[in-house]
Amino acid sequence: MGFPLPRLTLPVLSALALLQGPALALEPLADFGDNPGALDAFLYRPDGLSAPAPLIVALHGCLMSAAGFDDETGLTALADDLGAVLLLPQQREANMERGCFRWHDDDDNQPGEGESASILQMIDQALASEGADPARVYVMGLSAGGAMSAVLLANYPHRLAGGAIIAGLPYGCNRPAGVFDFNWYTLHYNIFAQDGADASYACGITRFFSATDRDAEDWASYVHEVIDAEPEDWPLISIWQGLGDETVDPANLQELTEQWTAVIGIDALPDATERFGRATRNLYRDDQGETRIESWSLEGFPHAVPVDTDGTPESCGFEAEYITDGGVCAVRRIAQFWGLAD
Repeated sequence: MGFPLPRLTLPVLSALALLQGPALALEPLADFGDNPGALDAFLYRPDGLSAPAPLIVALHGCLMSAAGFDDETGLTALADDLGAVLLLPQQREANMERGCFRWHDDDDNQPGEGESASILQMIDQALASEGADPARVYVMGLSAGGAMSAVLLANYPHRLAGGAIIAGLPYGCNRPAGVFDFNWYTLHYNIFAQDGADASYACGITRFFSATDRDAEDWASYVHEVIDAEPEDWPLISIWQGLGDETVDPANLQELTEQWTAVIGIDALPDATERFGRATRNLYRDDQGETRIESWSLEGFPHAVPVDTDGTPESCGFEAEYITDGGVCAVRRIAQFWGLAD
């Protein structure tokens, strides 16, 4: 996410991902528009797909690739079960050396701009080419991909039925804590600072920085100021965070919850709490009693997508880089919350 990490290139990461598990048929998605964010895209299409199918957009984290984020997370098995199309955008090394999506950059996180616009173009092309259902478009992501999922939820709420932010960040967090936050201004305007260093500082990335605690109303305003009008129904939002994460400050779970409950206009205190082993699930309901937001926290869990390698009735995914057995299958739980799975 724009902070010092081991220097592995995207081609190397893609090759490693293919060696970690069975190779699956990811097809390049080409000619999806002018692609202002200069991203790549891949599709996974289950056998015997029936239109109109749900479309799930899955955004990898830093030092990952599309090929390392499909079967490892359990997403391809989920797509097979649901009859859903997977769209997997992929960052290019020329944009961000460590393969992070540029969620922190105003040139890429505003409606119709940069990477945000490119991903929407991919969605439109996938809807047209695959006969997918425009009323059932969902987005999920890990880390920088989780932060970019928040970008898409903020930029295009009318276009999305649901979203999931795994170890991600609130929309608009890359800004100073106040007018005298000289550290942020120095990092933001210093041409010698590492790309994204301002976001690492402001958003609580790496163990050296803490998440900025902002009022819920401020968080909500960052979303409201980039949309022309609120949707009739906001997307269903699932938020996940490992409490042992040393990459993203776990305090971002609370900041994300405050942001999206305020955006939707519901109470930030949970209406119900459930526990599943090391995982705690909080439910946030609207005035009609409908659950609009869920948050999951996993005690001692690192910076990764939770999978359930020994799950029943069947296993979910397998451990790989930034994908860890947490005794709960995140992608299936998310699909259940979205109403796609039982």
